[in-house]
Amino acid sequence: MFALSLTRYFIYLAFFLLSFPFIAIFNNFTLSDIFLTLALITATIRLIGSNYLFENIFQKNEFIIPILIFSLGFLISINKSLFPSESFTAFLQIIFIFLIAYPIIRITLTKEKHILTATYILITTGLFIAVIMLIFYVIDIEYGIGSLIEIGWGGRLSYGGMEPNVPARILLQITPLCLVLAVRSKLLINKVLFTTFIAVLLLTVFLTASRSSLLIAIVGSFIFLVFYIKMGRKVNCYYLILYLVIQYSLIQLISINNTEFYDKPMDRYSTILEPGSSPSSLQRLDLIDKGLRYIDKNPFVGLGLENSNLYTKISIHNPIILTWVENGFLGMIGFSGLYVVLFFIGLKCYRMKFFDDDILMAYVVVVLIMVFGDMFMANSYKRFLWLPALLMLIRYRQCISDKLQIAND
Repeated sequence: MFALSLTRYFIYLAFFLLSFPFIAIFNNFTLSDIFLTLALITATIRLIGSNYLFENIFQKNEFIIPILIFSLGFLISINKSLFPSESFTAFLQIIFIFLIAYPIIRITLTKEKHILTATYILITTGLFIAVIMLIFYVIDIEYGIGSLIEIGWGGRLSYGGMEPNVPARILLQITPLCLVLAVRSKLLINKVLFTTFIAVLLLTVFLTASRSSLLIAIVGSFIFLVFYIKMGRKVNCYYLILYLVIQYSLIQLISINNTEFYDKPMDRYSTILEPGSSPSSLQRLDLIDKGLRYIDKNPFVGLGLENSNLYTKISIHNPIILTWVENGFLGMIGFSGLYVVLFFIGLKCYRMKFFDDDILMAYVVVVLIMVFGDMFMANSYKRFLWLPALLMLIRYRQCISDKLQIAND
């Protein structure tokens, strides 16, 4: 029991550090990954002599078939890789998510209170990041502290040396969690507090000037509304007005000394409906076209994982096409299967009206905005995006278990 409790604390620490991928030990192995590895070790010690760990990694793992298919595509295509060590390192990152991190989290976070603790941890770290980013933006420190917080990228807000759309997505995926905690809270002060959190998060996302993230925010808001109504809940216009008042006040507050704060984001957002006016949009469309031309000539064997940029110069910003270019047809089928598993479980949750569980509903929204956002990204195997989404599957299993227990009582 002590070992399992220790494992749980390692998981919590991993989630606390999840949004700080720039704290790397070597290559892409982060401090968060260290604690996930420690969780694996302690769980293995606790479960020595039992098949429980093996069952969760392989037999009861929803992702095992897609991973096996993807692995075949990877092995077939790695022969064409000019940098096989980089290909293998990237492959290990994918294996780490689905065959190590996910099973260990599933074994350890067995109760609703465990999911709630992980949820509060994600919100706390995300909000901390958002507040610090806003402070740097307001006091106009152009480059921040090294690359920790930066107003680079042509006036766009970011942190940790990451492309601005990545921090935007990290913050966006905790927004539904804040929203559902605001809704379920009985105290007015908590509702105001979480509504303020949402306003801070969305304003920070806006200042990253990430066009894909703006679309994610719009689509995510619509999905949340549809799911909320599906659960039989009524929309309280009072709280909607409360949010609008807080958001407007926050916007006015940070622009009181500089009315040009929003010029750069608005310039980029204005190109969403006119991609031809944006060099970056044209470049991404050209990359997709190059990728499709390669697929047309080589549909079954790819260039090797993490090697497509040798052909396209810059990575293709779509994981399905990118995976097909790098790992061939089987790699594309396998990687697409990971999304299919999430979609299938999310659909089952929707049909069951989310078991009347608002936390589960919020995590289904997290999954959908993660998948939607991935379609605009290059490398789509980032732990800080996948692991929060995988909490949806864990909460789903908990709800199924609770329902069966009630039926048997």
